Amino acid sequence: MHALSIPTWIIHVSSVIEWIAAIWVIWTYGEITGNRYWWGLSFAMLPALISAMCACTWHFF
Repeated sequence: MHALSIPTWIIHVSSVIEWIAAIWVIWTYGEITGNRYWWGLSFAMLPALISAMCACTWHFF
């Protein structure tokens, strides 16, 4: 029931990579501009990243 096809795995893993990249870009933008609200946004995105990682873990095991 938890097994995924290769294309579906690619989508799941690329989603996790995309969230990591987006969080990193927003954090870096906050450092460049000196606006700490961007850092807050990057922290607010962490639950979505954790959710994506949980989905990958669920399907893996």
